[in-house]
Amino acid sequence: MVLVYFRYIGILSLVLLFFCFCTMLGCAPWQKTLRKNTTILPESVQRNIDQGRIMRISDYAIVSGLNDIEVRGVGLVQNLVGTGFDDVNSIERAMLYEEMKKMGINDINGLLADKSSAVVNIKGRMRAGIRENELFDVQVSVPAESGVRSLRNGYLIAATLQDMRAIEGSVVKGETLAVAEGSIMVSDPLATESNNPSGLKQGIILSGARSKKTRYLFISMKSEYESAAMTKRIAEVINNRFYVSSGQKKGMAKAKDNVLIVLDVPPTYRNDVHRYVRVVESLAYHETLSQQQRRIERLKSELLVPSKSQNAAFQLEAIGGKVAIDALWSAMSTGDEEVLFHTATSLAYLGDGSASKVLARIVQNNPVFRIYALNALSLLRNDIDAELALHELLQMPSAETRYGAFRALWQRNPADRAIRGESLGGQFSYHGIAVPVVPVRTNRSISTVGWSNELDKEPKPTSPPMVHLTRTKRPEIVLFGNDIRLNRPFVLDAGPTIFINGNNVTGEITIKKFASKPDQLDESRTVNSSNLDDVIRAVVDIGGTYPDVVQMLCQADQKKCLSCPLKIDSLPEANRFYQRKKEQETNTEQNNKPKPKLSDRFNIKNWFAPNPGNKSSDYEGFINESERR
Repeated sequence: MVLVYFRYIGILSLVLLFFCFCTMLGCAPWQKTLRKNTTILPESVQRNIDQGRIMRISDYAIVSGLNDIEVRGVGLVQNLVGTGFDDVNSIERAMLYEEMKKMGINDINGLLADKSSAVVNIKGRMRAGIRENELFDVQVSVPAESGVRSLRNGYLIAATLQDMRAIEGSVVKGETLAVAEGSIMVSDPLATESNNPSGLKQGIILSGARSKKTRYLFISMKSEYESAAMTKRIAEVINNRFYVSSGQKKGMAKAKDNVLIVLDVPPTYRNDVHRYVRVVESLAYHETLSQQQRRIERLKSELLVPSKSQNAAFQLEAIGGKVAIDALWSAMSTGDEEVLFHTATSLAYLGDGSASKVLARIVQNNPVFRIYALNALSLLRNDIDAELALHELLQMPSAETRYGAFRALWQRNPADRAIRGESLGGQFSYHGIAVPVVPVRTNRSISTVGWSNELDKEPKPTSPPMVHLTRTKRPEIVLFGNDIRLNRPFVLDAGPTIFINGNNVTGEITIKKFASKPDQLDESRTVNSSNLDDVIRAVVDIGGTYPDVVQMLCQADQKKCLSCPLKIDSLPEANRFYQRKKEQETNTEQNNKPKPKLSDRFNIKNWFAPNPGNKSSDYEGFINESERR
């Protein structure tokens, strides 16, 4: 027995010695596999490095996840004023019934049969890069052949939204991605059951859905470059350039295997995910310091060439740091507006606000670049030049410039002194923008001696008053002006139960809310002036919602009793295209016709643009309808 025991001890010792020897020599099988997966690059990649070729991430990999995801669901709308209907045979009702049954709701049939209720379809689009708990708009509509007459005054009870997928000819529910709830604004605020009844059967809930998860981007290696070493190296390159510091440094990229990298979006680019992708794609996979210096010198020359300027700016933005900022500034003395635009925008993304005045001038003068220049200004949160520039843009005559400047200031700092507002009744964001009033010179005497030096007896505002409301993104009303009024006489509706009477001979305006249920009482308020601000506050105080106030303003504008223009979603557009001077000279006869292609596209859709799904500037082509001011 003793001999057997020592024999086993000897064998075990030999085995241990063998493994230790293999480990020292690096020849263990698992070590060989690990080294192959994590350190050995594909031959073509190593050859590019050895030969000094500067390859970018876009040469080796493809970024995906930029598409919008459509989410759908069914829900119950309540608070209707007798316009609901129980569609007992509809598929949507059956689906909702089953969901309510799982939730343990009692008397489901009674709830659905109530004339103040309606079953609706819900649809929304989740953009690329959306964060968990971020809000987005949803559309609601009554099912086809439904007996529901109107969704006005309706409130959607919390409903889940799923990624609906078509599998073998049938629609299958996917993962629950969002929850929707809120007051419905019908698609046509002026619609009635006799005039455009379809406009009452569909609507929108602004910021009505909350995302339950973050949508990340993905980087997939091209088939010939699939390697754990490649994904690890690319993740390192990205993380050296893009990261957040909250206690500890956290990079934006994480390698998952030999094919896939998960890519997060840093805060600076969350309103402009497409630009972020272009910059990430421009990162050099491998580059020595001397190679980078030579590339920067080449990019400085390319910056000055309009057709190459955008790509050069993206590459310098990818390099980042002081060397990139200095290189970009070398092009700021040019007189070409396109070059200035690309250069100043990249400087803003690198945190340099020295070009704020250039960006403001572009916003004011060039509708094609306006949306991007405003977004760039909104990034400069601690820059006084950017703040002052946006304050000045608030006073421009152009409606979309003024409101675009407002949105940029709000994005930059919601508490900014020039645009600070309030949540009115918990219903919507409400802002009053004071318009400076200054004495101006008259233009009565244009003679050989020039302009008259006389001053007007009454000071005039520097820009005309305006009321702005939104039907996308967030419920919001902005009054641009100091004394906006409702001109009597008038009678206006604010939803189906609130009426505003401005016909009183005493000059008072009466706001009355009629009870919609037996257990409610009529209410009324009296406003002693025709000031629009007082009327809006009284409507909200009596129980009016954002859709109610929108209906009142649209009616006031239609009946021409509003003392200034009403603008709706007057935002700069993303699908305008720039035609260079040389191209204009050689194609004069075609200036008013769409062209098929622009060599370097303006490719970004951001928070100024319409909701996901609408055409962004990633569309190839010219558009010459850029005279909108």
